[in-house]
Amino acid sequence: MKKILLLGSLVLSSMAYDSSMYKGYSYFGAGVEKFTYSEKFLYTFRTPYKGDNGRQYKTDEKVAVKSESKSTNIVYVSGGLIEMTPKWDLSMDFASTLKPQIVDEEWNDRNDDSTIIKNNSTIFSNSMTFLLHYKLTDNHRITFGANYILNVFKRFSDPDENGNQDLTEETVATLMADIGYWFESAPVTRSEGFRLKYNLTFGLPIYENVTNTGAPGVEITDTAGYNIDTSVYVGYTLFKGLEVGVFTSYSYMYRDGDTTNYKGQQIIWPTNITQAVRGGLQVAWKFE
Repeated sequence: MKKILLLGSLVLSSMAYDSSMYKGYSYFGAGVEKFTYSEKFLYTFRTPYKGDNGRQYKTDEKVAVKSESKSTNIVYVSGGLIEMTPKWDLSMDFASTLKPQIVDEEWNDRNDDSTIIKNNSTIFSNSMTFLLHYKLTDNHRITFGANYILNVFKRFSDPDENGNQDLTEETVATLMADIGYWFESAPVTRSEGFRLKYNLTFGLPIYENVTNTGAPGVEITDTAGYNIDTSVYVGYTLFKGLEVGVFTSYSYMYRDGDTTNYKGQQIIWPTNITQAVRGGLQVAWKFE
């Protein structure tokens, strides 16, 4: 009940501000991000293989596999909001992984959920989002624009007795067309109190380029899939034009995968889901 009253007071108090005070702001923040990357695919064993589950897989045997990798990393975020006209704003938001952590990735047999093999993996993400805001009011906005995402996923085995190690690197570059809703409770130039920001965005890929070192020369350009992104920020004014707060966000990226032939070999980009939860501290400022 207290949370509902707080949100209501933020909305009502925002109405007391003159529209001329909404002149935009800049921000910078840092925190942690937790990635969950999963795939579903049909794997063909090229040589006999004994899995960690004790099962003996034969040459050319096809097995339905699912994989999952979870990684927690340091992330930074930055950006800002610019007033273009009394009815239009432009927001710019950037996020980047600072240092990917090495974690385990499991391949599980989808028939019985047993573990076939464990790999090591890392994931790195970089994104840039540019949105135009049509202001229904200064507080409530309809947004649309573009989001460029670069994800790099590395999968590698433990070194063998000779120090040899299998390594593949997959790079996914995506350009999204986004539309959504954005809420700003008050301007950063206020002299005291809390400020709330919230947004929800739905995106469709209009360009995608996937490369993998395991298949040099192959580029996957299928754009089947979608993104859902949402974020919340709550800040408190330290003094007029400067506030400090906390942010959290969630991103869900679904891709249908694709299959292509290269030099007589079938190359599969599996159906995959990337989820990212971010949170941390943020500073916003607007000095006039």
